[in-house]
Amino acid sequence: MQDRLANGFLAGLAGGVAMNIVNLASYYLNIATLRFLDWSAVAIYGHKPHSFWEAAFAQAAQLVFVGTLGIIFAYLIPVLTSKNYLLRGWLFGTAVWFSLYGLTLLFQIQDKIPVFLATAVTDFVSASIYGLVQAEAFQRLGKRAEV
Repeated sequence: MQDRLANGFLAGLAGGVAMNIVNLASYYLNIATLRFLDWSAVAIYGHKPHSFWEAAFAQAAQLVFVGTLGIIFAYLIPVLTSKNYLLRGWLFGTAVWFSLYGLTLLFQIQDKIPVFLATAVTDFVSASIYGLVQAEAFQRLGKRAEV
């Protein structure tokens, strides 16, 4: 596809799936105490999900959000032919992570849902994976469009 918006969304979605795999594995291995879908649920409902359907909708919304971040990435980085596109992706992913954590402090969400070190580290690693996978996916989608 030669559509920057669609490629950005698909790349963001690919990164989002990868980051959620790491995040959910960490949660179910009792390393992290929060899932990304919990953050999404708090933003939507004002609380963690109470049912499967609340969790499923929150997860879907979180994936749309990371897809939208992929669109922003696609327009911020107009030319990804640089050999540093993975670095750009990683910096984008970690900058978004840091910004969102800052917003939770600003709006005092962490007073209600505390974040412990293991969760913060897992989220940082997941955000790093998001940025790297998103950049690689965007690069590959761009190359497919050139063929």
